[in-house]
Parts: sequence; structure tokens; C-alpha cells
Amino acid sequence: MNKFIVFEGLDACGKTTLSSLYAKEMNTVVHNAIVAEASDLRKVIDSYESKECAFLFFLLNNLLKSNEVSKKLKNEDIILDRFIFSTLAYQTIMLGEDIVKSIFDNLKINKKIYLPEVIVFVRADSETINNRIETRGGTVQWYGDAVTQNNCVESAYHKIFEWFDIPIVEVDTSEKHGRSIQENYQLMKDRIEHTLSGRSISNRL
Repeated sequence: MNKFIVFEGLDACGKTTLSSLYAKEMNTVVHNAIVAEASDLRKVIDSYESKECAFLFFLLNNLLKSNEVSKKLKNEDIILDRFIFSTLAYQTIMLGEDIVKSIFDNLKINKKIYLPEVIVFVRADSETINNRIETRGGTVQWYGDAVTQNNCVESAYHKIFEWFDIPIVEVDTSEKHGRSIQENYQLMKDRIEHTLSGRSISNRL
């Protein structure tokens, strides 16, 4: 049976690097959370700076991507770079947990979306993240990097994970640990394999 694994985490935490390495080893690709047809609309959302519009945009994409994943999963493993969990986590900060939870419950999101076998949550301390954001340069997204730098998004993620019954593999890529990318990758890979095999071990690195 093909695997469906979602990589989640704060901006600049190392999520894309680790997911790309894992996808390469599995002979597949990392799928983007945004459906191709919505790329132009995303530019409008970027410029409009409406929290409500951003929430609806990403939520719609999550549902469309869910349908896409369910079809592709019949023929290949799916590695997804962010999904419904990041939408909910970032929006609980931007709009408030009560509003987001109410929408989540009323729409029965967890019953309508295709959920992964495991979530790989990549994290790093604030110093590491801020250094990486500054180093890579480019545009600081008002609903992404800016939220990451000014709020405790990690806590929001952990609240959201409680809304689902999905195993979490947590990887800390903070520079203070002194691990190389390859070392972080191997630790992550081992934990994913243990989780998927159903072994009863801790999922925290």
C-alpha cells in the first residue's frame, strides 16, 4: 500500500530540505499544498492581506488537494509539503482559536479530508529560524514568515494536532544541537519507519 506522509513546520525550520531528501529516497516528489490552478489567485491573496480570505483560500486548497491525493495515492507514494494542519495552526493565531475551531467543527473538516498516515513535524528554535529567514532573503509573507517571527506558532501546531488522531514524528533541526542535515535526516527517517511499522516508541527526537 502506498504511503501518504505530510511534512509540517514553521517557515525556515528545514521542512522542505528534509521532505525533499525523503522523497528522493522514496523515488517520488514533494507535492505542493497549493493546487496548480490556484497559483494566480494566491498572488491576489498575497497582495490583498485579508486574514479571512487567506483562511478560505488555504482551506479550499486543502480540500482540493485532498481529492487530488486520494486519486494519486493509488499509483504512488505521496509526500506533501504542508496541509490542513498548517492552515489551522497559522489561522488560530491570525483569527483566533475559537473562530477556527468553530469552522473546523461545523464543516466537519476531519471527516471530509483525506488524512495522512503520519505527520512529520519539523521544528527549530527562534534563533535558528530567524537566522535562516534573514539569510535566504526574499519577500516576507504576511501570513507566513511574519507570523512565524512574531508568534509562538509551534504551540498552535500542537493544539491543532490534538484535533486529529494521527502519529507525529517530531524533528528538531536547531543549530544548537550541532547535527548535520544528513544526521537530522537519518534520525527522522528511522522514526518514520518505526512509526509506520507500528512499533511503540517515542516520536520525539
